[in-house]
Amino acid sequence: MMMRGFGVFILFSLIFLSASDILAQSTSELEVRYNTSKKILVKETNILDSLKTLLNEKADQIDFEKNKKDADKDKIVELMSSSVIISDKYELQQRKVRQLESTVDSLKKELSNRYTSIIDSLQSLKNSGDFSGNRDKLDSEVLLYLEKKLELAPKISLLSFDPAELLKINPDKNKDSLGNAIYREYLQNAYDELNNHLANVDEQYTEIKNIILLQEKTEKFLKETEFEGGLRTERSAPDRLSTGENRSSVFSDQATISGEARMLEQLHGYTLLLDQLNLDLSSGKKLSLQVESIDGNSSVSLKQYKKMLEELKKKLQEYKLVLSNKINVYNR
Repeated sequence: MMMRGFGVFILFSLIFLSASDILAQSTSELEVRYNTSKKILVKETNILDSLKTLLNEKADQIDFEKNKKDADKDKIVELMSSSVIISDKYELQQRKVRQLESTVDSLKKELSNRYTSIIDSLQSLKNSGDFSGNRDKLDSEVLLYLEKKLELAPKISLLSFDPAELLKINPDKNKDSLGNAIYREYLQNAYDELNNHLANVDEQYTEIKNIILLQEKTEKFLKETEFEGGLRTERSAPDRLSTGENRSSVFSDQATISGEARMLEQLHGYTLLLDQLNLDLSSGKKLSLQVESIDGNSSVSLKQYKKMLEELKKKLQEYKLVLSNKINVYNR
C-alpha cells in the first residue's frame, strides 16, 4: 500500500514537471514574440521620429519663406504640398507605432503573468511535503524567473503634482464650495497616483526580497557542501543577478543587478521619485544608489536596492496617509 502511494506521488511529480516543461517552452516562444515586437517598435519609432523632424523642417522652411519681403508664393505652395504628404505619412506611422506599443504592452503583461504562474508552480512543488527532488535546482529556477519578471517592471515616473504644494493645502481654511470641490478632486487624483506608485514599488520590493532570500539560502548550501580537501562543489547557477542573457550566480550579500540600461533606468527612476518626496534635504538624508562597475557593466547592490525601495515605500505610505486625512476633511 505504501509502495502504491509512493508510485502515485512519483507519477504526479512526473506529470507536474512535464507540465512545467511545456509551460516553460511556451513561455520561451512568448519571449521571442515579445523581444521581436520590441525591436520592431524601436525601428518604427525611429522612422516616426525622422518623419517628425522632417515635418518640423518643412514648417520652418514655410515660415521662413512667408516672412520674406518678396515671398515666392509658388515655392510656398510647393513646400506646403510636400508638407501635407509628409504629414500624412507621419499620421500613418503614428498609428502603426501606437498599435505596436499596444502589442508590446499586451505581450509584456502576458509574459509577466506567465512568469508568476511558473514561480507559483515551482514554489508549490518545492513546498509539497512529499517532494524529494533537488531543492537547490528548484531555487535556481525560481530565481531565474524572478529575475525575468523584474526586468518587465513598469517604467517609474515622477509624480505629476508638487508634493510641497500638496502639503500646503489646508482644508480647514477653504470655505468656498467650488474651491473645496476643486481641491478635493485634486487631492483624490494625487491619492490615486500615489496608490499606483505604491503598488508598483511594493511588487518590486517583494521580488527583490525573494531574490535575496534565495541567494542567501543557496550561499548557505554552497558553504555546507564541500569536496574532500575543502573544495566547494561547483554548480551551474548564475554569478550575479544579471539582466543579460548569460545568467550565472554568486548568491551572496554582494550580489548585484548588472547589464542592460533598462534595469538601471528603472533604478534611476525610483531614486528620482524618492528625491522628489524628500522635501527636507537640509538633513542630508538623500538616499541614492551606489552604482559600481563589474566587468565593464554598470551594477548596483541588491541589498542597497532593497533599502532604497523600503525608504520609498515608507515615504509613499506617509504621503498617502496625509492625503487620506485631507480628503476626509473635505468629505465631511
